[in-house]
Amino acid sequence: MRHKKLKLGALLLLGLGLTGLQAQTMYVKENSGTQTAYALSNIKKMNFSSGNITVSTTTGNPVTYSLSGIRYLNFVDLGSIPLADKPNETFQIYPNPVIDLLNIKLSDMRNQSGVIEILSMEGKVVYSQAINSNTNVYQINVTSLLQGIYLCKINNGIRIETIKFYKQ
Repeated sequence: MRHKKLKLGALLLLGLGLTGLQAQTMYVKENSGTQTAYALSNIKKMNFSSGNITVSTTTGNPVTYSLSGIRYLNFVDLGSIPLADKPNETFQIYPNPVIDLLNIKLSDMRNQSGVIEILSMEGKVVYSQAINSNTNVYQINVTSLLQGIYLCKINNGIRIETIKFYKQ
């Protein structure tokens, strides 16, 4: 029994030590071109409210950014996640905010394959579906998602488009 506890303790210490090796960085790039880097291990919390994102670190005062003033959030392991909606998107989503069914209308995906993904703000894929070239409108049931901001990402192998949406 004591031997098992010792093994478990060593395994936990090893696991905690390895998590430090996977430290990531979050970059906030504003429309003005200013870029701020945050080590994820130093972020205490991030709040999204009233069109703003507030980043609270373990060592300093919280910094608030207007979502409309942010060009993108970039996570080293995840790539660029643009937050500003562009006028000529490859797809549209509605309604936004959404309660139960998210509609996705593809406008420029004829005869192309690809994937639709829904990502949490932590970058985790919470839904994934292959694109069928025979249809251009998809409905995704999002009732199981928690309230908050999510990203809908379309990847056709050539181009990646992302739009943020709010789940009520």
